Amino acid sequence: MIYNVAQLLKAPVGSDLRQSMEGTVQLEDETAEVVGPVTGEVRFQRTNQGILATGSAEATVRLQCVRCLEEFEQPLPLTFAEMYLPTIEVVSGHPLPSFTEEQGFPIDARHHLDLTEMLRQQIILNLPDQPLCREDCKGLCAICGNNRNLRECECQAQADERWTALSQISLDDLPSEN
Repeated sequence: MIYNVAQLLKAPVGSDLRQSMEGTVQLEDETAEVVGPVTGEVRFQRTNQGILATGSAEATVRLQCVRCLEEFEQPLPLTFAEMYLPTIEVVSGHPLPSFTEEQGFPIDARHHLDLTEMLRQQIILNLPDQPLCREDCKGLCAICGNNRNLRECECQAQADERWTALSQISLDDLPSEN
């Protein structure tokens, strides 16, 4: 998702350009994979420093459920507002002072603005901490390992022997607060 922004860099501050976007994003993450293209809308706005890219997009990611370990696909809505800074002065072609990653993303020497890395970071930031294939996922049986979403098993939950002493205590045995 590369855009040539040379004309926008020559435009006055406040000028903008709206574009649709569609492209692929590769994650360097073993727990998630982007399935299909990332699509959305982006607005490039000229600022006194560079170009502000704002917009929204949607990606579909393949995740693994933390309860049943089955893979599933989930749509992931994204919103972003990121600054892109030129590395070369658009009119003279002279190099501009370098900047840090915290200040913004680079616009390359040919005045191309690439949204791919920013979108990759946004996808990673928006991944769920505990992905679930569905809210009521029953998970795996702790005894036989059966996926309880597909069928119930006949296993009986076994109590941990370390807790048997607590099961002997009755509420009647506790002292009253009088």
